Amino acid sequence: MFSEASSENSADSGVGLEPSFIVPEYLESVETLEYIGWEEGKATEIWAKWEIVKEIQSNEAGLQYEFLEYALTAIPYFRPEDRQEDWDSEMLNWGVGAELRAAIMDEVYTNIRLTEARTSAFSTNNAINTPGNTTAITQLATPSTVPGRLNLYKAIAKDRVKHDPTGKISIDSLLSGTPTDFRGAGGTTLYFTPTLGVAEYYRGYIRKRCNSAAPLILELSVPNSFIEALPPYILKFGDLWKEIVYTSRRGSLLKGDLKQIHRLPLIIAPTAHSHNKSISSLEDYHQISPIQNVLYIEGSEAIQYVFQGDDMVYNLEEHGEVRDITRRG
Repeated sequence: MFSEASSENSADSGVGLEPSFIVPEYLESVETLEYIGWEEGKATEIWAKWEIVKEIQSNEAGLQYEFLEYALTAIPYFRPEDRQEDWDSEMLNWGVGAELRAAIMDEVYTNIRLTEARTSAFSTNNAINTPGNTTAITQLATPSTVPGRLNLYKAIAKDRVKHDPTGKISIDSLLSGTPTDFRGAGGTTLYFTPTLGVAEYYRGYIRKRCNSAAPLILELSVPNSFIEALPPYILKFGDLWKEIVYTSRRGSLLKGDLKQIHRLPLIIAPTAHSHNKSISSLEDYHQISPIQNVLYIEGSEAIQYVFQGDDMVYNLEEHGEVRDITRRG
């Protein structure tokens, strides 16, 4: 949302109204990213990644980035040649908006452009001060008192399931190999779904694929308070989801800002659909389609709970309960 601001002098002074200008109502917003010079698509991409960074920072003792500082990290380290077309082409690739590109490329200021740092133009635009600006306050996650328990489900081949010395199912034995939706290689990742029908769908797939090992349906029961205290990061279908899934399913590691997704203890997101080879054959993540590449069961988007990290497995062992609820026959 934008607010209109104007500057005027008294009519008696003989000085007319100065032109009005529009600034974002809130400092921390997609509109601010567009205001400082990013084009709409790039601003949306930066905002989606910022939400991940902010979620991570909210669970840590100190801030690594402020919002506007983070917005500048999207400018790659590159020194274009002196030619005008090189600068304009590179800024276009970065996602710089047309208005700012035109201002930077004004021939009157060529000498300044060739001696200033690449972030200077954006930094100048960062001076936004409106009544609607807010400062984000971050804090450590605190224990929750939400009552009840959450039941999650997983289909798995019987021979993969191990038990600890007390006879309980070992959560460590339920970890997924790679590549998967959120891991291209390595790491500790555990996938469950809140919908029994989705688990039954995967059980049918395992039954056809592995005749030698009867598939099971496992139920993980955890306190709602445990989930809320993490807290979970909810990632909806969009460019960020597509880029993560596209990169991971191809067996590649997430890089740059994207790799910070692995620091989140729990992600709740749609489940990808399609063979890894099918996704790898796409030219880029923009070609991922909600119709072709998102799993739907009985007309509903299949949701997955993605637990990450060794500490997460330890905590689930301590707070969760896993049992076999497979219907025989």
